[in-house]
Amino acid sequence: MKKREFLKLAGLTTTGVMLGLPAIGENIKLPKRWMWLHAHDDWSDAQWEEKLDQLKEINIEAVLLGGTKETFERMYPLLKKRDIEMHAWMWTLNRNGDKEAQKHPEWYTVSGDGRSCHEYHPYVDYYQWVCPSQVPVQDHIIKQAKELAQIEGVKGVHLDYVRYSDVILASSLQPLYGIVQDKEYPEYDFCYCQTCRDKFLAEYGEDIYDMKDPTQSADWRQFRYDSVTHLVDRIYDAVHKEGKLLSAAVFPYPELARKICRQSWDDFKLDMVFPMIYNNFYEEPIDWIKFATEQGVKDLKSRYKEPLYTGLFLPALPKQEDLEKALVLAKKGGAKGFAIFDLGGMKDPHWEALKK
Repeated sequence: MKKREFLKLAGLTTTGVMLGLPAIGENIKLPKRWMWLHAHDDWSDAQWEEKLDQLKEINIEAVLLGGTKETFERMYPLLKKRDIEMHAWMWTLNRNGDKEAQKHPEWYTVSGDGRSCHEYHPYVDYYQWVCPSQVPVQDHIIKQAKELAQIEGVKGVHLDYVRYSDVILASSLQPLYGIVQDKEYPEYDFCYCQTCRDKFLAEYGEDIYDMKDPTQSADWRQFRYDSVTHLVDRIYDAVHKEGKLLSAAVFPYPELARKICRQSWDDFKLDMVFPMIYNNFYEEPIDWIKFATEQGVKDLKSRYKEPLYTGLFLPALPKQEDLEKALVLAKKGGAKGFAIFDLGGMKDPHWEALKK
């Protein structure tokens, strides 16, 4: 019996935490209406004041804000004045622009055909993925999350790109890159670095390089799910030591997330989870938002009970009635609230829908 299977039977996670224990997010009142914001450090305070007043008018209670320490220090008084929570949004395993990571080529994930993400960037240039199995990588990411949690006014840390690179790209995106992914191909399959190889051999007694087709190995898939989960669990513990919350933006529902990016987010230790239910990415109608929300809520109930907030993509919902319908569907699917991606995409119909 594998270690993970034993722990599940014993009611434990792989980190030894009892299943079903309430996250700290269950013991406090959490916002229900969220929005992702990118830093606009070139904006004047007057510009920000105007925009934040608009957010307050539509009852946005919390923002997932990307930026630097200086961004958060500047924005906190403006947000506090309007009673809007600030959560620090960080890229986790996709380390585009990370100068420290660039000094360590060995940190980067390696594809099934032997190419390092240090030089080879699948799909787009900003895809620069590091390996979650490597302890120095984990320590580097945890350090950043801890530093964000220590900033005055930051209520929580919000993880994005907390997964591997897409082994199967969303169906609507494949034509944009001139590819057809009817199965898992080596050039998009990560990570085959020496650390992963050694750890997998030690844990499962198999060498991935001796396998005829590693993509068919359930153990090899599980190893990678667990690698990301272990990192998230370590971040959770570090952020909680600072008295802050942890959330994550994840793929639509666990079954799909496992399939296309090795992300078993229903196993993550989190206070809140934000599945990005962007229906147009998967060539699905708006009604799919309810289905995907339901799937995530159902899977979460088998372990933790952290609230789920449906992430909505504005370009997929151009009309006022589209967004209104999506909000109703998210609620019917069991979501505790919603998150909008993003402020920059807000048009008149969206402001009108959210005023309701």
